[in-house]
Amino acid sequence: MKRWILLLAAICLLCSGCTKSNIVPDGGQNNGEGDVPPSADGIVWEQLWEDFDEIYADTDAYPFIETVNAGVYDEDNFIRFYLLLNTTISGEEAAEYATEVIKGFNDLIWEQNHDYARSTEDSYGGYVSRYNIYVMVGPDDVKDNRETWILEDTIPAGEYRPVSPGGEEETSAES
Repeated sequence: MKRWILLLAAICLLCSGCTKSNIVPDGGQNNGEGDVPPSADGIVWEQLWEDFDEIYADTDAYPFIETVNAGVYDEDNFIRFYLLLNTTISGEEAAEYATEVIKGFNDLIWEQNHDYARSTEDSYGGYVSRYNIYVMVGPDDVKDNRETWILEDTIPAGEYRPVSPGGEEETSAES
């Protein structure tokens, strides 16, 4: 009986070492090894988006979040973040979360390509800083009604300031 248990355990260990996860999106290129090759800038975008969603849509860490959506738009030189909530939070909480998401997005890129600087206390990081940043935080169930949004802000490329609950208008008025 002990031999059978040891044999089954050995087979399980051997089998688990032979499996490999292959995620190839529709239209993705496969290098024959089952891996999606990185883009020209060394980023495996499919992995980045999975990690981004896993971290910032985690309802254990962020119980107020419903979905996180983002996109890099090279043609417009924008990165846009849409952070949709399942409950109401304050403007300050929304701004802190949005700032954390933007820096975290950059740092996920930094993990794949150290040519870009990591975010710091006074920088969004090397990749994100190259783009204008648009961020919106609002309730998911009424996301089409702009009046219900908690936060909408645009930060010019290369500029650093935390996301503001009042957006550009409040920041301009304070100057």
